Amino acid sequence: MEGAGVRVIRVKGQRVKALRQYLSEHAKTDLADAHVLGALPSFGCRSLDPVHVPSPQHHALQRLTKQRHRYQELICSSRRRILDLIRWACPELESVLPDTTTRLTLAILADFFDPHRVLKTRRDTLARFIADNASGNHPHSGPFVDELVESLKETARRTIALHADRLDFHALQFEVRQEVEMVRLLSQNIAELEKRSELLYEQVHPSNALRSIPGIGMTLAPLLAGVIARTERFRNERQIRGFCGLFPKKNSSGGIERPGQRITKSGSDRIKRALFLAADTARKIDPDLAAVYWRLMVKKGHHHKQAICAVATRLVNRIYKTMKTGQRYILRAPDGREVSVAEAKQIVRDQFSVPEEIRRARRRQAETAPSPA
Repeated sequence: MEGAGVRVIRVKGQRVKALRQYLSEHAKTDLADAHVLGALPSFGCRSLDPVHVPSPQHHALQRLTKQRHRYQELICSSRRRILDLIRWACPELESVLPDTTTRLTLAILADFFDPHRVLKTRRDTLARFIADNASGNHPHSGPFVDELVESLKETARRTIALHADRLDFHALQFEVRQEVEMVRLLSQNIAELEKRSELLYEQVHPSNALRSIPGIGMTLAPLLAGVIARTERFRNERQIRGFCGLFPKKNSSGGIERPGQRITKSGSDRIKRALFLAADTARKIDPDLAAVYWRLMVKKGHHHKQAICAVATRLVNRIYKTMKTGQRYILRAPDGREVSVAEAKQIVRDQFSVPEEIRRARRRQAETAPSPA
């Protein structure tokens, strides 16, 4: 469209809705919308920015990272369903199995969730099955395998005694196997998405300086690079913070400011979630961010989420500078000297640990705080 000499402006739907209600007495018609969109530049005292059209690589990275998030949500949903079925049908099985995210546990659930089949299967056959599917830190033989076989047998006997013939375990096994296959398929798709995303990330951000910032790892760096795209589209740090939605609402009247308002609902939900996760990790590593978190929690009486949002705001400034300059972020102690990650973590533990009693007090404070009108 720019090539055709047309300047395209994208406006926020919330602003259009508010202005339409004011001008048209809550009526929504095409004519009202046309008048509102035409009048919008005269209202709000804000400049209107042209639509940002990302490069093909940035756009592809946006889509792939969004697809990864969608797959991850589906995996979490399937895992919750599996856990619900375990707790309902075989309540003792949860404590017997290794972590439900492991390959071994998924294999056992897919083939031996039915207690009747567990009891019919010989011990040496079960032991071979466990050895074939064990991975990571799970031994392939020895006491671990023998104890797991005996525990599965005993749990199967107790489960049958609990339900007798009131539960169709054959049908339940089919249901669990479907969920396990879904988890396996989506995990494979995520691995392929991550490989493709990494190739695109290397193209759009060859310096890889983003991952030098604490809290931004293998998954979040491609997401941020795809959504933010080029830093040249932002005039300054304030504008990129507004893009990320990290501005608290303002509440002032009669010259009196009321701080501590909630974060606005503007901005990208994906990037806000990513920044929240990154900030929660970064404040455990970076002494500077840990000091901000500690001061807000201990000295100013903020609760955890408020403090994390403040840390995320400062994290955006670092992301902006790092992406703009291509220079790696350097961890520093409070006295300004460069430190390693291990040294930085030790400084955080020694100087900026929030006492547990303060955490509990802030948690109660957040739970009892009145909701905004």
